[in-house]
Amino acid sequence: MTIQNLGTRTEVLNLLPSDVVTTTAAGSAVDLLDYEGDIAVSLDAEAGGSGITYAVKLTEADTSGGSYTDVTGGGFTTSGANAAATEKISVNTNEMKRFIKANVTVAGGTGAGAISVIAVGSKKYG
Repeated sequence: MTIQNLGTRTEVLNLLPSDVVTTTAAGSAVDLLDYEGDIAVSLDAEAGGSGITYAVKLTEADTSGGSYTDVTGGGFTTSGANAAATEKISVNTNEMKRFIKANVTVAGGTGAGAISVIAVGSKKYG
């Protein structure tokens, strides 16, 4: 199922709230129980400083406190050094475990930049 009826059924999922990151970080678990089909996931990151790169990916687990593994097709392109990044990927909730998180790994030196990861998807019923 594709994202449909953007005005009434589509919800925004805040996977990694906008924040300045300097090290590896993870968002809170988001429950996908009420969603179906594709969700569009958007990364927005500002340049973090000389040599800084961001590697951002989605992980999944059966329970909110469970062991998280990488989502197939859930990785964003690692940003260039000291470069802003905006990217969108799509993943299918029907093929995923119940809970997801966004994870960011900061590498390449010292610095900080604001990053956010949101998703939009349609609820099963609504």
